[in-house]
Amino acid sequence: MSSPTSISATPTLISDRQLRLVEAGEQIELNPGEISFSARLWAQLSLPYRDPGDLPRWSRQNGSITVTVTPGPAGYPFGVVARYLLVWMSTEAVRTQNRHLNPGQSLNAFLRTLGMNTSGASGRRVAEQLHRLATCSITVEDTRISDQERRISGANIHVASRYELVFPQTADAQASAASIVLSEDYFNDVIASPVPVYTAALKALSGSPQRLDLYVWLAYRMATLRGPVTVTWAQLAAQFGGEYAQLRQFKAKLIQHLEAVRVVYPRARVAVTDTGLRLHPSATHVARKQKKALRRAS
Repeated sequence: MSSPTSISATPTLISDRQLRLVEAGEQIELNPGEISFSARLWAQLSLPYRDPGDLPRWSRQNGSITVTVTPGPAGYPFGVVARYLLVWMSTEAVRTQNRHLNPGQSLNAFLRTLGMNTSGASGRRVAEQLHRLATCSITVEDTRISDQERRISGANIHVASRYELVFPQTADAQASAASIVLSEDYFNDVIASPVPVYTAALKALSGSPQRLDLYVWLAYRMATLRGPVTVTWAQLAAQFGGEYAQLRQFKAKLIQHLEAVRVVYPRARVAVTDTGLRLHPSATHVARKQKKALRRAS
């Protein structure tokens, strides 16, 4: 008779951050709160996680689609703050149906909801990333290859066509006297098919731009998926990677981030396999009726 399997009496410990994430996931299920929007472009592709520095251009690929970012005089937009600002821009565009955005109190309130403040160092980071977003150039290309031809279609996009930004110079100053006019192409792309996400989920996943990208991507894919599909590790690395020497390092980190995303979006049916992530049609994180009601109220 085989001996019983021994069970360790030591409980599994979780960090304070993991505990806060679990509590946030439970709260989102009970009372999800405010809805924000991402542009479809940033649900399919991404910005740099860190500053590429003097690199003349930076690119990422999702299937046949490639995004190439060329920095303006302020440099590359990157990291968590740039992503929060893009979500704020999209949310304001959907809410107001207007290209003219006045950051003022709406941006300050949004950032405070996400746990940020806009005074001192935080205010300078926000103003700097706004400047980088307003001045960079974005090229999106779709390359399709068949036996007969190689077809490339694309667009050159600027997030903003006009901008005025105020940079805080003292510890208690706020960057509130600013205005941004979204470019017509970018505005039209945003309002044509915005991707709804929960603001509380963005806050819970803060600290990692890759976690934010993965959450927005899953929110988008589950709203459009019609049947099971496997996204290979190589495809995922082309879209979300680029900062890892080996694919196995990227895989381990993505799985770690996926676990965090699934805490706040538990209905996302995603299986980790040897070949990649297997996505199954799932309930959208933001219910479709909530999205429709919000857009009708805008």
